[in-house]
Amino acid sequence: MKPLDFLKRQELIQGKLQSQNIDMLMIPPSINFFYMFKGYLQLSERLICGIIDRNEDSIIIAPSFEKENMKIQTTFDDVITWKEEEDPYIILKQALSYEPKKIALEPSTPFNVYTRLKKQFPSAEFVDGGLFLNELRTIKTEAEVQRMIQAAEHTAEGITKTLDSIKEGQTELEILKLAQKQLSNLSGEMSWFLVQIDENSAVPHGKPSNKKLKKNSVVLIDAGTTCDHYFADITVTSVHGNASEEFLKVYAIVEEANNAALEKSKAGVPAEEVDFAARGVIEKARYGEYFTHRLGHGLGLQVHEEPYIVKGNREPLVKGNVHTDEPGIYIPGKFGIRIEDDVLVQEKSKRLVEFDRYLWK
Repeated sequence: MKPLDFLKRQELIQGKLQSQNIDMLMIPPSINFFYMFKGYLQLSERLICGIIDRNEDSIIIAPSFEKENMKIQTTFDDVITWKEEEDPYIILKQALSYEPKKIALEPSTPFNVYTRLKKQFPSAEFVDGGLFLNELRTIKTEAEVQRMIQAAEHTAEGITKTLDSIKEGQTELEILKLAQKQLSNLSGEMSWFLVQIDENSAVPHGKPSNKKLKKNSVVLIDAGTTCDHYFADITVTSVHGNASEEFLKVYAIVEEANNAALEKSKAGVPAEEVDFAARGVIEKARYGEYFTHRLGHGLGLQVHEEPYIVKGNREPLVKGNVHTDEPGIYIPGKFGIRIEDDVLVQEKSKRLVEFDRYLWK
């Protein structure tokens, strides 16, 4: 796979800072820290912060005992350090060659970090740095898409193998453990799952329980794994045995809605219109009241991120966006069907992975 270009990302942010007359962007350990500087670090009470300056090279400040760790995990060769008995905010101020007038903060920056920065830079204006970070993150590069395709391939294979191996009498929780084993063997990275049987599948995002699999049970598995921290998110709804006529009827409607959304999802199309395309199919079939959530969400370093495919989001999709396409019909007391794919937005959008979903008899 192509390497992730962290320095290019920093250069793009520099351009945005320059255009908005912002002196610097400060990013504590977070998803955005990983996106900009590579290191996948946990936020702690000790100040660690990456800083992108609009004119100078990016810098990082960290405790002195973390110096080598920062050099190994992140893109930084040089680390500004502070000792345990020192005030890191004073050390940071001394390291800067000028007095910043406008500072952007990454959205998850803790309030106590903001207040201590404000003490050191009392005349500075603090602004939200999330907008241009989100704008950059929503457009996936080829290297990012490669990772998401691999995550999607592992997820689809893991779900399929799980459904092929389940047996009557197993509980949702036991099937979940089977799925965890399958995906862990395939990806070697973080994975997550929902397993729902029969009437439980009619509760979107319901938690797995001790409900047991029976002959001809409806089984819904919503799962995802990662590749280099990039997520996939796929849902397969199947039957353990023979599918009923009602299941096949509803499945065909959801499948048509899924395909309609894929066809509508193109660069330049407002996000809400993709939702409308799927919802229109389900409403025409008179199941509109049973489609109770938005069509989808963006996907990347987080399972849920921008763009959100929902009524009210009139922002046009952009080439390089990746979003889920997950229409569903949930009939209380009977079953629910959700078909979820991960879609790469292009002039003609495509699924990240195609695979056989017809696993019932």
